[in-house]
Amino acid sequence: MRIGINGRFLIAKRTGVQRAAYNLVKTLIEVDRDNEYIIFTGKEQQGSPEWNYPNVTVVGDDLIPSESIRNHIWEQVRLPRLAAKYKIDILHSPANVAPLFYRGKSIIHIHDLCFVVNPQWYSFAFRTLYNLIIPQLAKRATKVVTNSNNSKNDLLQFFGLPAEKVSLVYWAVDDVFSLPPTQEVKDKRYMEEDYILYVGSLEPRKNINILIEAYEKLRHEYPAIKTKLILIGGESPLFASVQLKAREFRDDVIFKGFVTDLELGEFYRRAKLVAYPSLYEGFGLPPLEAMASGVPVVTSSTSSIPEVVGNAALLIDPKDREQLTKAMHRVLTDRTLRESMIKAGSQRVLRFNWYRVARGVLAVYYEVYQRQLSQPLTVRTFIPKGIWKALRALEGYKTAILDEKRLQGFLASKRS
Repeated sequence: MRIGINGRFLIAKRTGVQRAAYNLVKTLIEVDRDNEYIIFTGKEQQGSPEWNYPNVTVVGDDLIPSESIRNHIWEQVRLPRLAAKYKIDILHSPANVAPLFYRGKSIIHIHDLCFVVNPQWYSFAFRTLYNLIIPQLAKRATKVVTNSNNSKNDLLQFFGLPAEKVSLVYWAVDDVFSLPPTQEVKDKRYMEEDYILYVGSLEPRKNINILIEAYEKLRHEYPAIKTKLILIGGESPLFASVQLKAREFRDDVIFKGFVTDLELGEFYRRAKLVAYPSLYEGFGLPPLEAMASGVPVVTSSTSSIPEVVGNAALLIDPKDREQLTKAMHRVLTDRTLRESMIKAGSQRVLRFNWYRVARGVLAVYYEVYQRQLSQPLTVRTFIPKGIWKALRALEGYKTAILDEKRLQGFLASKRS
C-alpha cells in the first residue's frame, strides 16, 4: 500500500489531538516496513529524524505555522492534488479534518463531537464551520476512526453513520510521561512546592472555574493545607472565552501557560494530584498521562472519561464543587488511598500503548485497501499475520518494560 498522511497537524501547536496524531504516525512508520508512507506536510519536517526510514517520503509543501486559513485552503485544494500526483492508495487524516472533495479511499479520525453536543463552548465561526464540514467528511470517508465508545455513539447518533463505518481505536500515552525524573528543567520555582495540577486548554468545557472554586473551598475549610494549584495550558480563539478568577487564594493559583514536553513531564511527576473536572471529553489524555507519571487522579464521571480511567481514579460529578473539594482532600490526606491509586493507575495505563493503537489502525488500513469503493463495509480484520504477530510481540515487550519501571521506580520514589 501507498499510504498518504495528511500532515497538516505536524506544523500546528502540539496539544492533545496533535500529540496523539504525531505519536500514531511515528509508531506506524516505526513498526511497518511492508507499506509506503507519504507524509504531506510543511517543509520544516523534511529531514526530521523520526521520518528517516526507507519506506517513508516527506513531501514538504507550503504550510505555515499559525496560518490557519491558508493551511485550511491547502488541505482542501492542494492536498488532493498531491495525493493524486503520488498515486496513494489511502489518504489518512488523523486530526479531525480532511479534504472535503477527495474522491479516493480515505480514513479520517474524528476525536469527538463536542462542537455538536455543546456548541456554546465554541466560537461562532468555529462551530459553524465544523457543523458544516465534519458531517460531510464523515459521510464521504471510506472509514471513520474514533477513540472511545462515547465518541462512537455520538457519531452514530448525530451523524447517522452505520455502525460498521466507525472503528474504535483507543488512544495511548506518550512515553515521555513514563521516563524517570530529570534535572534538566530550568524553571523549578513551583516544582519544589506541593501543588495540585491541571493540564489542558483554558476553555469552557474543561470546567476550570469549578476547579478554582473547589480549590479555594479546600483551602478555606482545611487551613493546614497549603498546597498550591498550578494550571498548564493556554487559550485559543476557537473556543468561547472563559473568565477565570481566583479570589481569596489567588496568589496560590498559578497559570503557567504552555510548557515544553520536558517541563510537562516534570510538572506531572512532582504533583500531589492531578485534578481534571472536564465536562466532556472524546478521550481525555491528561488523566492517563498523570497515571503514567505515578500521580493520583481526581476526574469527571462524564462522557468518555470513566471508560478510559476505569477504577484507577476518583470520579466526581464535575458540576458538584463539594464533591471535588472532598475528593481532593481525601487524596491529599489519605496516604493509603494515594498509594493504592498510584498502583492502580500504573496498571491501568498499560492498556493504552501506541503499538496497540498502531495495530488497530493498520487493521483499518488493510480493511479499506482490500475492498472496492462499491462494496459494503465489513468489520473483519485483514492485517497480515506476520505484521500482527510482530506488533503483539512489541506490545508485550514494551508493556513489560513500562510495568517494571512504573511499579519499582515511580512507586518507590513517590513522596507520601
